[in-house]
Amino acid sequence: MINKIRLPIRLAPVLLISACALFPPSLVEQGIVRMDIGESKPVSVRRATAYLEDGTTIVRGEAAFPSSSTSRHFTGHIDIKIVMPDGKVTAKNNVKLFPRRIPKKRGRRAFFVSKIDFEASEGTVVHVTYHSGVHGNSG
Repeated sequence: MINKIRLPIRLAPVLLISACALFPPSLVEQGIVRMDIGESKPVSVRRATAYLEDGTTIVRGEAAFPSSSTSRHFTGHIDIKIVMPDGKVTAKNNVKLFPRRIPKKRGRRAFFVSKIDFEASEGTVVHVTYHSGVHGNSG
């Protein structure tokens, strides 16, 4: 019986280390990138983070209507702007939202993912904002 208990105890650290290798910390958690989430209504970006994968910066997150909202249709998109430490805008992207199908939430949340061919360096700021509607020619 003791041998049956020892095996899971021995395997636990191996599984934990393997999981850490599969899911490395985000660029935000490492302190390389700062995430700036802009205010917007009625939909707001609830969370966003950035990862580096094969020299590509991946920005992902979630937007949601407030719980008091009766609206469930995401008509806008997410604006992403990457700014270097010297203030130069390196990349801009408009990303479509994909609503989550959660029965109890009735689609009040949506997620987004954007791959940008750019390797973020220390001091980079990623601006993320929900924008309802479309951009004009100037934007």
